Amino acid sequence: MPLPEEKQQSTATPPPKERRNTLDELENRLYSRTPPPLRHDEEFIGEERHIRIAPGWTSDAERKESATYSMLATVMPWLKRLFVASIIFFFFAAGIAFYGFWRGGNTISPQNISVDIAGPVGIGAGEELTLDITVGNDNALDLDAVDLLVEFPDGTRKPGKLSESLLRYRDSLGPLPAGQKASRKISLVPFGEEGEEKTIAVTAEYRPKDSNAIFSRKVEYTFLLSSAPVTLDLSIPKEVSSDQTFEMTVDLASNSASVQKGLLLKVQYPFGFQFIESTPSPSFGKDGWLIGDLAPSGKRNIRIKGKLIATEQAERAFRFSVGTQSIKDERQLGTTFLSEVPSIVIQRPFMTLDLLLSGEQGKTFVGRSGQTVRADISWGNNLSTKIADLEITAKLTGVIYNRTSVSTYDGYYDSNTNSIVWDQRRVGRFSAVEPGETGTQNFSFIILPVATTPALFKNPQMTIEVTARGKRLDEQGLYQDVVATVTKEIKIATTLSLSSKLFHEGGVFDNIGYLPPKAEGLTTYTVVWALSNTSNGVADARVSAVLPSYISWQDKVSPATEQVRYNPLGGEVVWSAGEIPAGTGVGTPPREVSFQISLLPSLSQVGTSPVVIGEVISKAMDRFTGIEIVGTTRPAMTTGSISDVGAAAQSGIVVK
Repeated sequence: MPLPEEKQQSTATPPPKERRNTLDELENRLYSRTPPPLRHDEEFIGEERHIRIAPGWTSDAERKESATYSMLATVMPWLKRLFVASIIFFFFAAGIAFYGFWRGGNTISPQNISVDIAGPVGIGAGEELTLDITVGNDNALDLDAVDLLVEFPDGTRKPGKLSESLLRYRDSLGPLPAGQKASRKISLVPFGEEGEEKTIAVTAEYRPKDSNAIFSRKVEYTFLLSSAPVTLDLSIPKEVSSDQTFEMTVDLASNSASVQKGLLLKVQYPFGFQFIESTPSPSFGKDGWLIGDLAPSGKRNIRIKGKLIATEQAERAFRFSVGTQSIKDERQLGTTFLSEVPSIVIQRPFMTLDLLLSGEQGKTFVGRSGQTVRADISWGNNLSTKIADLEITAKLTGVIYNRTSVSTYDGYYDSNTNSIVWDQRRVGRFSAVEPGETGTQNFSFIILPVATTPALFKNPQMTIEVTARGKRLDEQGLYQDVVATVTKEIKIATTLSLSSKLFHEGGVFDNIGYLPPKAEGLTTYTVVWALSNTSNGVADARVSAVLPSYISWQDKVSPATEQVRYNPLGGEVVWSAGEIPAGTGVGTPPREVSFQISLLPSLSQVGTSPVVIGEVISKAMDRFTGIEIVGTTRPAMTTGSISDVGAAAQSGIVVK
């Protein structure tokens, strides 16, 4: 149906020219600097997407925005003025305070307190050092009180009293007027290592006039110890062979005009060093020698003997330190004067040399009285060249072996020197031992029965020293001697003897019951244990046995001073005898203890001799050899083991 003519005109598309004018107008408005004129409501009539705002809302928002802006516009200038004024006032006040503190006439500046120290830059340890200390007040105000505090470094001593330490010094300088100075002279004796730097702290504490506050100014004075009060001269070999005994010599000499008191030498040994002896002997352990007082030009000499053990070539360092004894520990250094750290190179031994006794290695062999000992000497050439004219000697020292029992296959025993010799005349290959070549020589001997005469053989021992000597060709084509030595000590363990007896009529206790014992009847017995000891003193001697379940402990022990205890859980009886001197029971009475037990036999034991005490075992620690020894063991005792005089053989068989 065709539209009316009016509507056709309203919906018709405007001509292109009209649309272009409209777009141009919008573009001009968009980029124009002049705000567009307000459009009235009627201009929006007919625009489909226009959202209208009520006129009442628009007027209220405009009124509120206008009031807020007016208030801010009024207040902001005053706030800006107040902020700027505050900043100006702050910097002005800070400037006045700064000027008044640093430049004002009513303040004290630490920078105007001077502390001057006059003294040498270097001095020998142990010499008296004098310092001139001056405190000046360059402020405009007086100081009511000034104190001088001086803190000294470790090792400082009092002049004239070197045994007393000097830790700090304090003195009152009194009031110090403006522009004035006060001085003090102090003396000290510093100690320490040569070349060590020392620092002294000096503090001036002061109190301004009309003030209770205390301020301070601190300065430090540094000086160098140019020399030590003693000198240390060491004589030590540069190279040694492993397990080779060598000697170190220490020479101490005074380097001071005053007496050095309480000197101590300490040595720190490296790993693998074995101390043997020294002259003089150490004062503390094996590494401390108390030198004592050393006068001017005084000297001391110490010789230390030992050896280094290493499996391969290595270098080991020693540390020798000398100084004064510590007040807290006399074994330690309080102030060190001088330290030296020499080193020794350990070379691989020219020869391998070892001695085994009855197949056992170790430095000490513990033998038995009357034992036959076999000695095996193993040797080897560790050099890359031949060893010529090899000779091995074994020297036996001591009186506890039978000299006529010494036996060897290819060596020669000389009873005049108690030595066994193997040389190229008896062993052909000793004329030239090839590199890497090894061998074994052996001999044997018998230990005397030293237990029979403990008074003659107290702490019996002997030594065997084996020495191998030969010649090697050095790089210059010259022969040099090579020597290797090994020493073994033989100690004979003591013999601890035990006896165990059973009494009914005898003994220290009155026993009751039947003899022979009667079934279901109580019989008591006395057990006597006795210990004897031969050549060496022993400690922690202990005897033990177990009682059968049908035996009862009567809690009677004699002497009462002996420590005998019974444990009902397990039935063990233990005698803790403790110390048993050498020779006990050999020409003197043995060590004895007695205790009482009871037997209540049953009908099943009729016709038998029941066990009353089990196997008896004795043990002790041999003080001389340092090993635990087991004494003689006594078998279990029955009622038939009774030791009463005149007791019949049937007195131990249970009857009805």
